[in-house]
Amino acid sequence: MEWKLFARILEESKLNCPNCKNESIAEILWGYYEDTNALQKALKKKEITLGGCIVTEHDPKWECNVCHHRWGERED
Repeated sequence: MEWKLFARILEESKLNCPNCKNESIAEILWGYYEDTNALQKALKKKEITLGGCIVTEHDPKWECNVCHHRWGERED
C-alpha cells in the first residue's frame, strides 16, 4: 500500500490507542522490507513502524506512537 494512501485511511478511520486514547498511531510492518525513500519518509512521519522480520500468526497491526502499546490483528 502506498504510504500516502495509508496515512489518509488512518486519518479517516480516527484510530485511538486502547491504552492511552492517543490518536498518533502507526501501522506495524512485519517482514523484510527494502530500505527505500518512501519507507524512510513514512518512518520519519511515524505513519509506520517496523515490527521485525520474524512473522507469526499473532502479530499486532497497530502501535501507539506515544505509549508504544501494540494491538489489532495483522492481515495477511
